[in-house]
Amino acid sequence: MIYLVSILVYLFVLTGIGVYKSRQVKTQDDFAVAGRSLSPWVMVCTMLAVWIGTGSIVGNAGQAYRDGMAALILPFGTFIGMILLSQLATRARNLEASTVPEIIGARYGGFARALAVIALIMAYMVIVGYQFNAGGMVLEVITGKKDAVVLEPSAELTKFQVRKGYVVFEPEADWTGQTSLAFQVKQGDGWSAQTEKFTVDVAAGEDIVAAQEQLAEQEAVNHVAIKVNSMAKIVIEGHGADVGKHTNLYRVTALPEHGRLILSEPKLTAQHATIIAAIFIITYTMLAGLLSLAFTDIVTGTIITIALVIAFPVLLIKAGGFGGMTEAFTAMGDRPDHMRFFGVYSKATIINYCLPVFLLVLGDANQYQRIFASKNAKGAKTAVMIMIFLALAIELLIIGSAWIASSLIPDPENGRYVLIYAAKHFMPLPLGILFLVTVVGIIISTADSFLLVPATTFIKDVYQVYINPKANEKHVVMLSRLLVLTFGIIAYLVSLAFAESTTVFRKALYAFTIYGAAITPCLVAALFWDRATKHGAIASILVGTVMSLAWEEMTFIKNALPAWAAEFEAVLPAITLSVVALVGISLLTSKKTAKAVG
Repeated sequence: MIYLVSILVYLFVLTGIGVYKSRQVKTQDDFAVAGRSLSPWVMVCTMLAVWIGTGSIVGNAGQAYRDGMAALILPFGTFIGMILLSQLATRARNLEASTVPEIIGARYGGFARALAVIALIMAYMVIVGYQFNAGGMVLEVITGKKDAVVLEPSAELTKFQVRKGYVVFEPEADWTGQTSLAFQVKQGDGWSAQTEKFTVDVAAGEDIVAAQEQLAEQEAVNHVAIKVNSMAKIVIEGHGADVGKHTNLYRVTALPEHGRLILSEPKLTAQHATIIAAIFIITYTMLAGLLSLAFTDIVTGTIITIALVIAFPVLLIKAGGFGGMTEAFTAMGDRPDHMRFFGVYSKATIINYCLPVFLLVLGDANQYQRIFASKNAKGAKTAVMIMIFLALAIELLIIGSAWIASSLIPDPENGRYVLIYAAKHFMPLPLGILFLVTVVGIIISTADSFLLVPATTFIKDVYQVYINPKANEKHVVMLSRLLVLTFGIIAYLVSLAFAESTTVFRKALYAFTIYGAAITPCLVAALFWDRATKHGAIASILVGTVMSLAWEEMTFIKNALPAWAAEFEAVLPAITLSVVALVGISLLTSKKTAKAVG
């Protein structure tokens, strides 16, 4: 409970800051860009807190658990993007703009501006949605589980318990082999006459990859393979479409041999935890906008840096150094490449993982919003220059800590949220509390920022341009808060759609690809390329958005490609066609009078 109490105290302090700062919000500039009052140090902290978010703490850390040392390549998209962003910062700040679509509209006109707003909102709703999911994950893990219940024959289980994987098979220690359980399904007022079977293969560490690949090739249903001394979730779907999730839908008729079947439920379900996280994030963002976020980020940005610098050597000592890690990974059997940096990722994989992040950094409306909030252009450039190295160092510490911790966590179920698990189980109590409190702060900061941007964008680029150009400041601030609520609800609905479908890492790449391919090329061209035209920008936004969304469905194209080219995900074709459309159509329609803004 001490972890949960500490987090609640932290959230209470944040709320107090939000309430205090909300009294200082008088204008839209106060709400959206903190009255253009941020010093370079405050900018660095708030840029760091918004960037080192769920995609890093959960997404990149999770990838490090799966891939090992090779995941240290992931931050280099950020590093290169920040170098180039430092060259854009001065020009962007000199424009006195408030949003990225405002810059695009100033150069390319209203239609391009509207398309940019749509692409931005689409991408950011996905990002806020998985921030809600991540907040729920943290709360679920921290609150822990109820006492496990050992199931006996005739035990009845609800649709929800089985679908969520709360029913778990725990094999005997060091046992390998195949076992199964049988269950009946509720039919009307009775139970099905025939039983259905769920099979579990328990394989030695060195055999588990082959066993899982074999089941995948067979497209096996209700059949899983797990590593020795780990647990299997019993997840059964396809039944009970017409009954509620809390209806007793399954009855155990035969228990697996060589182990036990247990019901292991969390004290706070992911669904309820996500709702709590979403409510707090939406409420806090509504209070004072960027004015409150920027100053709480000073604390969060400083603490996460200190916590990670301490956590890395603590975890390394706990793991027995690099030698102990090597022995641990060898004993696990299923992680032969976790101590290798080169040769794990193909060139296509590196591009798939690093290019979306690079494109987002270069055009991220969150970073530009903070650039707009700087006192002056010089301060904005200074802050971004510092961020180049600070963001790289923090991301490497996150991935390095997750890689080390993965040597201490053989069970993938515990490794899903590797750093959160490590904070509770492998760090001294004060450090664990500090780390988890900061993780919550980082998730809140990132979610608030990505929620604030669409609201600000809609106000500045739609409402004040097309609906009510003469709206007074009080009215605009009130509407901004209502839009935060509206977009927050939309993002929560998006979070439900993504909750079970894929990892946080994959969700992040998907959202980054949409934004990076649609907006980044025409934004950079608006600042630096005189010959870019509105026709080229419109084509670029449309092509980038459509290709990002449709690539996975365009199997007829991928099937026609060489094997090496088929490995590329949406980001490369999307950004390639987006840039080609921008450059090609701009050259065909450009006039000598065209001039970059700024």
